[in-house]
Amino acid sequence: MADAPALGVIGPATYAASYGYLWDDPLAFAEQLHTFSADAFRDFISRESARLWIAELFGRPVGFLAMVTGSPEPITFEGNGGEIARIYLLPGAQGRGLGRMLLNAAESEARKEHLKYAWLDVMASASTAIDTYRRWGFVDIGTKLFPRPVRKGFHDMVVFRKTLSTA
Repeated sequence: MADAPALGVIGPATYAASYGYLWDDPLAFAEQLHTFSADAFRDFISRESARLWIAELFGRPVGFLAMVTGSPEPITFEGNGGEIARIYLLPGAQGRGLGRMLLNAAESEARKEHLKYAWLDVMASASTAIDTYRRWGFVDIGTKLFPRPVRKGFHDMVVFRKTLSTA
């Protein structure tokens, strides 16, 4: 819970930097940014199924990965998965291997909890993120729509899945 204020700054900043182009309605954008507020992180952290890792550079938080255990992916609905609900790094922290380290920690925890796979979804327009997830071993398993009102033509999301080995 002590990290919630820092996450409440990092979350909106990274989301705005990555996905600000999706929004043409400022109120809808503000509502989306609120899902990254310190209160939203406090609520998330309090959930039994929530797992959270924070990336730091020089002792300062610069990103995070949030995972929900026991979450079925939205294409086949197979159970016993771990949803990588959010993985964000501030722009200056990207390209340093921190995202991969966060994912490694989440995958390790998922294996300890005997989850079969990890899954995530990403905006179809986020080509850099899509390329990164593919490099990290995720496979495209389908599409879905973003649940909030974004700019016309930008509502598509790609769903990725990665089988977790038990070895």
